[in-house]
Amino acid sequence: MKRFGVILLLGFWLLGFVKPVFALTLDEAVSQAREHNSDLLFAQKQWESIRAKVPQTISLADPRVGVEYEQIPSGSRNLEEGMKMYSFEQMVMFPGKIYAEWQMSGKEAEMFFARYQAKLREIISQAKAAYYDLYLTDRSIAVMNEVAGLLDKIKKSAQAKYMVGSVMQMDVLQANIEYQLVSNDLLTMRQERGVKEAKLKVLLSRTDHSTIEVDQDFSLPATIESVERLEKTASANRPELLAMKAELEMKDAAHLKSKMDYFPDTMLGVKKRVGDGWDAMFSFSLPLYFWKQSYGVSSIGLEREAAKAAFSNMENMTLWEVKEAYIAADAARRTYLLYQDKIITQSEQTLKAALKAYQTGTVDFQALLLAERMYKEAKLKLYENQANYGKALAGLERIIGKGVN
Repeated sequence: MKRFGVILLLGFWLLGFVKPVFALTLDEAVSQAREHNSDLLFAQKQWESIRAKVPQTISLADPRVGVEYEQIPSGSRNLEEGMKMYSFEQMVMFPGKIYAEWQMSGKEAEMFFARYQAKLREIISQAKAAYYDLYLTDRSIAVMNEVAGLLDKIKKSAQAKYMVGSVMQMDVLQANIEYQLVSNDLLTMRQERGVKEAKLKVLLSRTDHSTIEVDQDFSLPATIESVERLEKTASANRPELLAMKAELEMKDAAHLKSKMDYFPDTMLGVKKRVGDGWDAMFSFSLPLYFWKQSYGVSSIGLEREAAKAAFSNMENMTLWEVKEAYIAADAARRTYLLYQDKIITQSEQTLKAALKAYQTGTVDFQALLLAERMYKEAKLKLYENQANYGKALAGLERIIGKGVN
């Protein structure tokens, strides 16, 4: 019984060093990034804060309420000996100014919403890229494990042939060297996996010490839309463009507001005397120093021209970025399909033929090693280009502002 208790305690102690594993699909990674990413949450709250200010622009300024005492006798300190008067005053801004400020505030909210959408697309793209990187590392580890097992068999075969004197010791030594190199690469990949996993966790705002298990495979579109359609989509949907367009429209509203500063604001007031009649007051501001408003109109006009130039430049940059991303995605797609449909099969056949030929002594060990290296390189390149294709599509989606069909 005592022995059983010791074993049980030892089991619990060992469990403390075992990291829990949770499976994570690509869609789940994107969903968690949307819900929990800190940078995205900051952008969202920033937009919501600006949006909440929009209704304030159409509200009147706070009224002024007062009490006045008039005609207090000379030498008296008693306010009640004077005439008490209650007053109420309300400043009313020129309607054109109210409209312009409402337009400015609304367009500012649109600008921050578009910036939030841009950050959303950026985070989704980064999450997908990090997921593909982790997938690539896992697939590469699996390939290297397979190759290590294959080399172990080759090493034993070379040792057996050396024992009977059919090959030189050089074959055994080369097999050992190749096996040790693969083992070292495998150790490096396992270390790199922790870095790739940590990056994905940062994007998902996960702070636990669990191990992420990604999908063993995933499907990617066999074709991509034409670059012309992608350019049209980007011009209409790219969040950065929409943000700059909203900023330009905000400058238009600010330009209108600067012109409205030439018009006066109005002050309305009512005074009520205790035990007597009442007074009404009407006054307005006089934009006498008009050159101040002129400088304001010129300044806002220049800001508007600068925003217009920046928007035009972003349009041109978007078309270039779409072309660049399309070429990268299409190149990765073609290369991935080439390895998947042809090169992998051919490298497997070459390796099998080389193994059989080495057993019969019709090829030397160098030919077998070359076939093994070609097979290893083909498998690694297959998954590398698959991941690159996925990352290129994610980058393209960020630019055009929506998913790629």
